[in-house]
Amino acid sequence: MGLQAADGSDGSPRASGSDNSDLKGSHYAVPDVHDASLLDEARALINSQRAQWAEETEGWTWYTWLGYYVPFFSWIRTYKWKSWLLWDVAAGLSTGAMVIPQGMSYANLAGLPYVFGLYGAFVPCIVYAFLGTSRQLVVGPVAVTSILLGNGLSDFMPTEADPNNPVDPQVQENYNHAAIQIAFIAGCFYTAFGLFRMGWITNFLSSAMISGFMSGASITIALSQVKYILGLKIPRTDTLQDSLDEIFSNLSQFKWREFCMGMSFIFLLLSFQYLSRTYKRRLNFLKALGPLTVCVISIALMNIFDWYNPKEKPYIKPIGNIPSGLPGFTGTWWLPLFNVGRQMTLAVLICFIDVCESISIAKALARVNKYQLNYTQELRGLGIANLFGAMFSCYTTTGSFSRSAVNNSVGAQTPLANLTTGLMLMVTLLWITPVFKNMSQNVQGAIIIVGVLALFDYNEFIYLWKINKFDWLVWVVCFLTVLFAGVEIGIGVGVGLSIVVVIYKVAFPRISQLGRLPNSQIYRSLRLYPEAEETPGVLLLRVDAPLLFFNIEGVKEYVRKEITKSRADGKKSGIPVRVVVLDLAPVTDVDATGIHFLDDLVDELKEQEIHVVLGNPSLQVLVSLKRAHLDRKIGRSNLHVGMADAVAQAVFLVKEHQKVEGVNTV
Repeated sequence: MGLQAADGSDGSPRASGSDNSDLKGSHYAVPDVHDASLLDEARALINSQRAQWAEETEGWTWYTWLGYYVPFFSWIRTYKWKSWLLWDVAAGLSTGAMVIPQGMSYANLAGLPYVFGLYGAFVPCIVYAFLGTSRQLVVGPVAVTSILLGNGLSDFMPTEADPNNPVDPQVQENYNHAAIQIAFIAGCFYTAFGLFRMGWITNFLSSAMISGFMSGASITIALSQVKYILGLKIPRTDTLQDSLDEIFSNLSQFKWREFCMGMSFIFLLLSFQYLSRTYKRRLNFLKALGPLTVCVISIALMNIFDWYNPKEKPYIKPIGNIPSGLPGFTGTWWLPLFNVGRQMTLAVLICFIDVCESISIAKALARVNKYQLNYTQELRGLGIANLFGAMFSCYTTTGSFSRSAVNNSVGAQTPLANLTTGLMLMVTLLWITPVFKNMSQNVQGAIIIVGVLALFDYNEFIYLWKINKFDWLVWVVCFLTVLFAGVEIGIGVGVGLSIVVVIYKVAFPRISQLGRLPNSQIYRSLRLYPEAEETPGVLLLRVDAPLLFFNIEGVKEYVRKEITKSRADGKKSGIPVRVVVLDLAPVTDVDATGIHFLDDLVDELKEQEIHVVLGNPSLQVLVSLKRAHLDRKIGRSNLHVGMADAVAQAVFLVKEHQKVEGVNTV
């Protein structure tokens, strides 16, 4: 005989003289759940945000509002001139000395004239000093963005072998225009992300994917600079196999003088890095002085021994002329675009990578120095810095790992360090660029090779293997794809694989059978805790994922299998399964398919004389149940705040079944 509810709504079994009054306080107050329409919920959310904003900004003066949108006016008001000025200036000069050779090298990596690297470290640095909220982040050209831009533009734009001495100046001019246009588009995206608080988009770029991408890109970048160390003249390539093919096919051009000089610079830079790491307190400044030192040595040797002699074939190829003066206005270059689809795609790609790189660095520095970072303002600041940069001959810029680390280690206290770096670049552009005319090209290759080798994250590779094999797989696939297919395809494959892994984990969620730990009211997985005790006649299950359309079939099959297994075990023990308790604590969301699954499950189990009891349903799940009238179908007395109460209700139902069956048997 089936066990029926006393009424059509509460699901309590009919049994004379029996009740479950001890559990009344544990039921969810389903009728009290706010059952508003989606429009009402949206209005309530907007009103809540408005009220919160009004409360936060109450009493703000015009200067407070100015400081909110331009943080410079906020921190400069409380600036400790005696304590902080020396450290900010010292940090700014150190990063300025570092960015001059780096910026020139990265510009060449992007296929742009050297001077564009100096522009990129000048204008954005000054703008960010006014608008940024990170006290130690240094913005400017970076290696990853440079290679992305260089490889991406060369796919659809004609390029020159030497952007500083082009055979056809018009070809290089068009290429420069396209690079500035991408900086403009990226700046617009940056700013939009900040205005609409869309920084969450970067969550699709997992740390494993970013690490794998940067590790692969570091090898690609380093190989692209080997030609300057060997003295070869070969075209740009963006894959490992193409780079090696070009290098070995042109070894007949090998120049031993350039090789010896370049390798000496690499050894010297590595020695500076080793000393700065080994003796952090006394020699940490060597990290910043390394690139500048090799530049000075290169310039001195080239001039003393006349190795650049333009009258004959130079022994060692020099950089050549770098235009002096401040950057010209390039706002008129923004439109029309050369190739809308390709440039927009490239700008989005660069923007995503830059946002992840910059925000992750700023977040880490804020945590180390114990202050709060305003992520929305960071995005706005970086966006406006790129827009201003695009007005004055700057390609896309973002936060730099190496320069930010130096800025922090020297002792930067505020964004005034960025302002100092920008002013130092201005002085360089106005008066010092002729000094670099005879500097050897191999010094640029040495600086980039040593700089990008630090991006190869071998430790993360080992760490992911130990911690999470799925993330390790993402790292390896992204790394290999970047190496053998190119950076753009590598990023696309990495993002796609990361999303597939997430979907896989949600589509095939872990479902655990629970038991009660001895002498407690705590319920845990029987697989992890073999000592946990099963409840006779009750099957306890926990679904560790939202109930959504793409994982319902897997959940349904597992639940059916466990019920069949438990019924078979129950027949042997003499106590068949009469109640299935679902722990919904991990179920943060349920869609229409999930509701249909619960509805069908209740009907299916009812035919088998099995009740369904729910424990720990979230408010969102509870509202969905009420809207579908499932709260009445399941029985309001079968919805409980905690698992202990849900199991107590299940035990009560099992006992009632036993009583009814005993009466019928008689």
